[in-house]
Amino acid sequence: MSDDFNTGSVTLFMWLLTIAISIGAGVLTWNWIEPDNFWGFFGFLFAWGILSKIGHLIVFGLFAALFGRS
Repeated sequence: MSDDFNTGSVTLFMWLLTIAISIGAGVLTWNWIEPDNFWGFFGFLFAWGILSKIGHLIVFGLFAALFGRS
């Protein structure tokens, strides 16, 4: 039963971490791009997606390496 609780806790932590990475990447990208026109906004969305995916790959890769089951 404790294994089910730990699985739920890890899932919740991963969801919260996903939200935090996405928001953090958005803030960093907005400050970096500072879109001031229509095409700048699309550049911001594109860069935000890339930066967010890179952040997810790094964080969840480390998470899997540290806590992965073998």
